[in-house]
Amino acid sequence: MRSVLTSLLLAALLAESAAAGDAVTVLQERRTRLSGKKKDAVEHVALLKNTSSESIRSLRVTVELHDTFGKLLWSRTVTPGPSALGPGDTASLSVATPHLEAYKKTIYRFQYQAANHGRRGGSR
Repeated sequence: MRSVLTSLLLAALLAESAAAGDAVTVLQERRTRLSGKKKDAVEHVALLKNTSSESIRSLRVTVELHDTFGKLLWSRTVTPGPSALGPGDTASLSVATPHLEAYKKTIYRFQYQAANHGRRGGSR
């Protein structure tokens, strides 16, 4: 019974990501422990791409860290560089996150303005 519930939970999470149909896609991500003053910090770096046929501007990304069961552990909204992307262009973001033993998954939520349109958004 437990494995069935786990399978259903994973399927629901994957469906949510695929259904977003967002203009922004995460191409790569990397998490590296920081040494020094912030010994319990992790540098989180992601490469993003505008996969739509329209330009976007005012891009903001909410980075969420979740545990195995999808519980939100930590969240921060950052502006990648650059925050305006033409079709096919890329941007990168870097944010220091806490080192959390329960961390298992990162979810990205995007907010942006499409050229000639209002505010849009989605998640991955």
